[in-house]
Amino acid sequence: MGTWGEGLYDNDSSLDYLAALLKIDDEIDDIVELTARIGLATWLNPSSVQGDEDELAKHVKKLSSQLDRLPDETRKALDSLLDDPEAATKERSRKPEAYAVMGGYSDGPRIDALLRFAEAKPVIEAFGEKMAKKLDVALAPRRGNELYEVSGSLAPLGLLIELALVGMFQPAPDRVEKWRTEFKIIDKNTKSERGFWWKYVRRVQAGFDLLAPQPKAATSAQPATKSAFGKATNDKKVNAAPIGPVERYQHPKLGVGMLVGRSGSGDEEKLDLRFEDGTIRKILAKFVTRMEN
Repeated sequence: MGTWGEGLYDNDSSLDYLAALLKIDDEIDDIVELTARIGLATWLNPSSVQGDEDELAKHVKKLSSQLDRLPDETRKALDSLLDDPEAATKERSRKPEAYAVMGGYSDGPRIDALLRFAEAKPVIEAFGEKMAKKLDVALAPRRGNELYEVSGSLAPLGLLIELALVGMFQPAPDRVEKWRTEFKIIDKNTKSERGFWWKYVRRVQAGFDLLAPQPKAATSAQPATKSAFGKATNDKKVNAAPIGPVERYQHPKLGVGMLVGRSGSGDEEKLDLRFEDGTIRKILAKFVTRMEN
């Protein structure tokens, strides 16, 4: 069937699609967009950067008159990458929970100087939304659609997971739930090779959970959740995060977290925040500051 592993990227079609999604073309005419896209390619598909330094240098040279728009640190990181792409892409940055879903392919360094400078934010978010729309199409209900037919089209899910785990883009929970439901239908339609597909299905389902954990029904014995200070809490009711633009909050010690749920009100309002290490912590709202989008 052309699939040689159980991870999201462990088939030739996914890797080919991944390369196409991250390809840098001649149509980019803005240095900020070009730099952020180079940063994304270096991180999410390093093989597209290795050995293509001449092509990348050509794109940058074409926009050299705009280079003064980039922060000094960003320009230095870009120069270093173009000078020796192979050396600059040796590091790996995929988090263990993402590795378990996607496998080890296409894992490069996340060079924040190319991704997190101020003007890059809308570029990254536009890329994330584009990947979400690709997933909308890939999982859209089609009569008789089976896993073999869609597995090569799920590379955008891996890209969204990578972006979400470091706080760069977060699809709305209801959108993720729609994907989860549609994927279950496709799984149900698949009758052949079940001995193989069950492992793949578990990994894709785990990927959806990384984007938006499924809410658990309230019971008298709720599992404990870590609070901001490491103490266990047992809130029985947790409301889903609001639908719309992702909300980010700054904690003085834990850093930036993305909102995935909230409970309580007033001085007792608690936020469920996913931090860059992938952990979700329940924190009193008064101890964090909302960041501007």
